[in-house]
Amino acid sequence: MGNKTLENFWDVTLTPEEKERLEKIKINDLGFGYDIFGLNKDWLKTAYAVVKLLYQHYFRVESTGIENIPKEGRVILASNHSGGIPIDGAMIIMDVATKMEPPRLVRAIVDNFAAAMPFVGLFFYRVGQVIGHRKNFEVLLDNDEAILVFPGGTKDIGRLFKDRYNPEKFNVGFIELSLLYKAPIVPVAVVGAEEQLPVIHKWVKLGQIFGSPYFPVTPQFFLGGGPLTNFIPFPSKYHIYYGEPLEYYKYFSEDTVENPEMVQTLAADVRSKVVEMLQKGLKKRKGVFY
Repeated sequence: MGNKTLENFWDVTLTPEEKERLEKIKINDLGFGYDIFGLNKDWLKTAYAVVKLLYQHYFRVESTGIENIPKEGRVILASNHSGGIPIDGAMIIMDVATKMEPPRLVRAIVDNFAAAMPFVGLFFYRVGQVIGHRKNFEVLLDNDEAILVFPGGTKDIGRLFKDRYNPEKFNVGFIELSLLYKAPIVPVAVVGAEEQLPVIHKWVKLGQIFGSPYFPVTPQFFLGGGPLTNFIPFPSKYHIYYGEPLEYYKYFSEDTVENPEMVQTLAADVRSKVVEMLQKGLKKRKGVFY
């Protein structure tokens, strides 16, 4: 789309207040309208205009604890992951951009296989998301960014529905970088994503054809459209909980990264806090769709 077309689109879909908020979001522009990873403000505004419809009217996101995210400086948001496709990540990013003052752009660390998928990798880069190489993570921390990680990885997002709200064991990379870069960790719990696309089977061979670890088969697959309806999510209501920042670096030295057992213990501690928030959120929830 040309600049004029984009401006017309923004005029129709964004309120003056939303435009003003988006202009407040700072990016480390290299001088050509892009940051080092390819983030572009125009793409960001367009994505915001589209995703806000899902955020406000489809998943009707509510959240608690947004004040626990620092207003500036490096921070790592560590969340459970679920729902077959990464809609939960988009809802967290949208929630922070919408409710924080001043607004912050959260940069999600996405799985490496996404970079190889046609158009997907480019889209992720343009709207601020970053492929999960450790060096990329370090650059974001050096730039004092807010970073979203899903330590359960692809196993977490593809967890079968029968195992819902039981996150996988957390990987430890985010703990190591938190200690080395003195970045607080904000645990995040998402209630609602498990029901949007209940994964009842993982079709590995079909997934490999598309460069993915698996193809998630959901109830939508059997509604008459097969693959065409498989990724249309149910309108489950989202509840996002942000816990108090965890500052392990105040109690453990950088040398702790050389102690695998301690690093795993800290990762398990973050997971336990996410699970605790999930359990509390599920008890509060009155229904899946309201």
